[in-house]
Amino acid sequence: MLLSFHSYKGGTGKTTLVGNLGVLLARDGSKVCIVDTDVNGPGLHSLFDIKYDLTLIDFLQGRCRAQDVVYKHDHEGIELYIVPTRACEEDISSLFNTPGEAREKMSELIKVLQRDLSIEHLLFDCSPGINRSSLLTMNLVDKATIICTVDVQDIRGTYILSSMAEKLGTRANLLFNRTPGDKQKEIDEVIKDFSNKLGTDLLGSIAFDDYVARAWSRKLVMEEDPECDYCLQLRSIAEKLV
Repeated sequence: MLLSFHSYKGGTGKTTLVGNLGVLLARDGSKVCIVDTDVNGPGLHSLFDIKYDLTLIDFLQGRCRAQDVVYKHDHEGIELYIVPTRACEEDISSLFNTPGEAREKMSELIKVLQRDLSIEHLLFDCSPGINRSSLLTMNLVDKATIICTVDVQDIRGTYILSSMAEKLGTRANLLFNRTPGDKQKEIDEVIKDFSNKLGTDLLGSIAFDDYVARAWSRKLVMEEDPECDYCLQLRSIAEKLV
């Protein structure tokens, strides 16, 4: 399954969620690859402590093969692979003459991963905001998940992202992250109403977790303590998603 993860604003915990979700799916026996398409603020390489030579950008610019930018994450024998990226001033589409060329190159990467590694779940960590890179990826996947916080500006931006997904014909899911744990019942009612108005599938919400916050986006709590509160909430989300 091809899954993309988006947010209107930065700081929603998107990369942390995608990384831990990838570990969860791999622990359950699936072959998983996570692709970092956030070329303006890449973070997956830090989360997985990857020392890379070549990245997604090098492949897109024709300097190497797709196989050269795939790095295996070695942990307890799980089948998890990472395609990191490096910071870039342009977005992915700007590297090509036409959007069609960009789509073709990304499709090539997907085919190689599925053919050579038998990847079952391919996760894309996309750039925050409404940009061509994010929309390009959204148009390639089976499901797009929009990660939102209980912030008024973020919610307004999520409405726009959801509308874009609808225009592209991509099924959109909505997930609220880092919600205040002491007001979970009231928040659940608000986000359910918001999801109904958007017409999106509501995956649910994940409460703010001090354990995850203390990780500073430098380690994976799903590896350290898969039974922690955050991980149990994430497992519930994963069951609905895949």
